Amino acid sequence: MALSLETSPGVYALLIGSGVSRVAGIPTGWEIVLDLIRKMAAMQDESPEPDPESWYRKKYGKEPKYNEVLDSLAATQSERRNLLRSYFEPTSEESDQSLKVPTPAHRAIAALVKTGYVRMILTTNFDRLIEIALHEEGIIPDIVSSDDMLKGAIPHIHSKCYLVKLHGDYLDTRIKNTSEELSEYSTEANKLLDHILDEFGLIVCGWSSATDNALRNAIFRCPNRRFTTFWLSKGELIEEAKKIIDHRKAEVILIDSADQIFSEIIEKVTSLRELNQSRPISTNVAVSTIKRYIVDPQNRIRLHDLIQEETERVNEELESDRFETDLKFTKELFQQRMRQYESLVECLSAMLAALSFYDIGENRDLLRASLERLAHKPRQKGSIVLINLQLYPALLVLYATGISALSAKRFNNLAAIMLEPRYRDSLNDDDTIAIEKLHVYSVFDEDADKLVPRENAEPDYTAANNYLFDVLRNVLRSYIPDDIKYEGAFDTFENLLSLVHRDLVGQSWSPIGRYAWRYKGRYPEKTPIFDFFNDGLKQKGEWGLLKAGFFNGSVDQFIKTNEENNDWSYEIRKNWH
Repeated sequence: MALSLETSPGVYALLIGSGVSRVAGIPTGWEIVLDLIRKMAAMQDESPEPDPESWYRKKYGKEPKYNEVLDSLAATQSERRNLLRSYFEPTSEESDQSLKVPTPAHRAIAALVKTGYVRMILTTNFDRLIEIALHEEGIIPDIVSSDDMLKGAIPHIHSKCYLVKLHGDYLDTRIKNTSEELSEYSTEANKLLDHILDEFGLIVCGWSSATDNALRNAIFRCPNRRFTTFWLSKGELIEEAKKIIDHRKAEVILIDSADQIFSEIIEKVTSLRELNQSRPISTNVAVSTIKRYIVDPQNRIRLHDLIQEETERVNEELESDRFETDLKFTKELFQQRMRQYESLVECLSAMLAALSFYDIGENRDLLRASLERLAHKPRQKGSIVLINLQLYPALLVLYATGISALSAKRFNNLAAIMLEPRYRDSLNDDDTIAIEKLHVYSVFDEDADKLVPRENAEPDYTAANNYLFDVLRNVLRSYIPDDIKYEGAFDTFENLLSLVHRDLVGQSWSPIGRYAWRYKGRYPEKTPIFDFFNDGLKQKGEWGLLKAGFFNGSVDQFIKTNEENNDWSYEIRKNWH
């Protein structure tokens, strides 16, 4: 129901009955009639109990009608209003007890109106609790409570909030209350109802349908069911309600109270709205927009704003309480956190992958700035495994953009991703090259093979790398559609990452990728890694990788680093195998 409201704002009408106001201490119209009869009897020194209705019928020889009973007790309009106020308007003591004031349900309905999810309200209630709640939200509804008001009302299609008080207002003695009065509406009222019930979906709450023949008939007249009817029910449904539910093919939702269900609805709708606001465009649309902006220099500012806004959205989430690290560590929490990070960065990864693949280097600073923004650990307290995992979103972006740029031979973009971003640790005041921290062995625990959610995977020494390989496949499919070429590009990027780490960080250790495990039985010259580097070396100083600044542009430095890394990799692989 919340999803229907959120995805179709203004499409659903609320039908609110006395059950919504009863918790506020508001009596029904018939209860007021019975109490007025008791007052009449008391003035005649008679007792109408146990059945005031029968007493009135016997005393006056007719059925009790609201306006006639009221007129017999109060002659003028002012007197009638004063008499009725005690039923609908709170005393100071009642206000202190939250009686005869808007309930959480009324305020939640007003919030739905304010946010545009509801603009049509039908009510059988005489009270003004909905109006008060709307006024508290700054909303002035267009109210129809009589045929006279209907004639002068603006068309409901032009109203931000249209409130139809089907049985009238408590300050108007023409309210409909008895079975006879509720048996038929005017021609004008029926026309309005026919339009509303035909054009809107319906959410029914607090209306039993027991005595409202005219309203039941209006619902049965409606031939169309363009949108779902939701019937909110507390307790057993009466036969009349079951017939309406069957006619409208309604969804029945059992509730504890109107306060509970409407409070839940506004919470869920708000959550859905915030989710959509945080991701204003889909991933596919975002990628298409990136591609369009790249080829048009006039859209350079828009390109910058689009990527920066998405980067900041992700960063704000990363720094929010949602990703607290001071928690008891469990494998289930670790895997849940991984998937949350993946979902959070999915759109940004796709956008930056498109930029790194298609851009010729004119917007490389956007790649650097975005990755650098994510390359930090906002929290340093709690589980060390969760603390380190805070770099997982940046690692996903690094891999997605790096593999994309490598496959397109956008070496300037690759340099912006691998050589330029810095990592800043506010706790230790560290300022280092980002790839010193952005690799599998820094982000994941040493027992990653036991933690990453790879179902039915054989044990291996590069489980986290293999998991990344699987996660990024769909992100990069449009750039590397062939599975074999994707595998080669992934392995080549990981090998290059290992080389650059050794070259820039200056350690004898370097991170090893999945290639070290996969190529255990192959000769180096039979791998895509060998083909990539061998083709590059043939170009000598003109190799695009070196011209982009890798290995200080030196063939000799690359060869030396590669030999050292191969020796290191060989020793590790030898121990594994």
